[in-house]
Amino acid sequence: MFDAIKNQSETYLQKTQLLANSASAFYFSKLTTLEAISAVLSTILFIAVIYLVIKTGWLTVRVNRWQDVLLKTNLSKKETQKTWGGIQKHFFAGNDNDLKIAILEADKLLDEALRGAGIQGNTLGDRLKKVKPSQLPDIDAIWQAHKVRNQIAHESDFKLKRDLAERALGVYEKTLRGLELID
Repeated sequence: MFDAIKNQSETYLQKTQLLANSASAFYFSKLTTLEAISAVLSTILFIAVIYLVIKTGWLTVRVNRWQDVLLKTNLSKKETQKTWGGIQKHFFAGNDNDLKIAILEADKLLDEALRGAGIQGNTLGDRLKKVKPSQLPDIDAIWQAHKVRNQIAHESDFKLKRDLAERALGVYEKTLRGLELID
């Protein structure tokens, strides 16, 4: 009985080896075809990944974050330029509401720039109190522009004249240029 079991197990082992050899022979005979299919699929997927990285802007976001960390700023020059372009559009639109929006946004942009520069405070007014004249030479003019912003924000009947808006925006522009955030 032991010999019968031994013969049966040897037979199964031989059949298994024959099956493995035939599967191996089949695989290796088709290997070049599988390699070609694999290479084509890999190329297609690689191109798809590159396309998605470009279209979604994923890489641009990562590079901007890396530059912000390296340059120790929270506000990139590119973002500031874009925001400043929007501020100018509001200013040149010319109506009272657009002038007010331009002043409010310019004030907010300066606040973000000072916060990004590490000047402590809860509001722009708090930050301006901590700024030294050597850091921002036109601090008095900046205070005047910020007061115009406060009038816009807190006085519902405040009438903003174009020349006052132009002076205030000029101060914001000069300050942002001095901080090298706009060209």
